[in-house]
Amino acid sequence: MRTAALAAVVVALGGCPTTAIPEGPAAREDAVAGQHASPSRAGAPRGAAKTSERRPQSGLATGVVIVEGAGGPQRFRAQLAVTPEAREKGLMFVEHLDDDAGMIFFFERQQQLSFWMKNTYIPLDMLFIDEDLVVKGIVENAEPLTTTSRRIEGPTRFVLELRGGTARRLGLAAGDRVRFEGVPAALWQKTTPVQELR
Repeated sequence: MRTAALAAVVVALGGCPTTAIPEGPAAREDAVAGQHASPSRAGAPRGAAKTSERRPQSGLATGVVIVEGAGGPQRFRAQLAVTPEAREKGLMFVEHLDDDAGMIFFFERQQQLSFWMKNTYIPLDMLFIDEDLVVKGIVENAEPLTTTSRRIEGPTRFVLELRGGTARRLGLAAGDRVRFEGVPAALWQKTTPVQELR
């Protein structure tokens, strides 16, 4: 019954770009709530986006995400998508992203995450990161304006989105380690069993 209800919500609200959709039996209802594009924006044509929406979201906190790759540490200025609303919008309608900029999505616990690109205008690389701060897999150059599910197998807790082609250009790969600067530890510290029960 719960699965059928969730499927109905997804169909009714339509796709959501660069927004994680927790999957599987471990997904909690509060993690799913607010994760889908609103009906008014889901079908908006390209020209409908306001000029202010064509840049990364304003008002979000930022920090530095450092990926320790084979070519040395790579630093990215990243907006922190923490709330359901921020994760829902993601990088929708953005028409430019600097080479060293991105957005990182935070979730309270590890889970199977899936993203899609509806209303997203630029190709993106998606680094799926587990709670041990290890890159578990990368989806490269996700095609804009599509609803194809972008995911890797296995649970992760964070997703770092970068301009398409960045991972290949810098030699980023699964197994790279990640660390943060200027990001509250509460957002990325390992989940304890007590936290999982809340």
